[in-house]
Amino acid sequence: MNSLRKYFLSAFAAIALSLVLANVTAMAYCAPQELTEEYSCFNTGEDEYQCYYECFCNGSEAECDLVLFRGGYPKAIE
Repeated sequence: MNSLRKYFLSAFAAIALSLVLANVTAMAYCAPQELTEEYSCFNTGEDEYQCYYECFCNGSEAECDLVLFRGGYPKAIE
């Protein structure tokens, strides 16, 4: 009986630790800015799980929008 209690206690501790770790690693890291040849993006805000950026094209808008889409950014502001 004592062995079963230790098993459940260690299982509960492992579950609790994994939930705490998952919560910490799920938080987003938001870079303040990203500057490339095609576009410039600036951080305008963030919450616990998402970053918000405002992006501007430095060259051709059609090409820039494609590069932004591949990078996971919203469409550039005209």
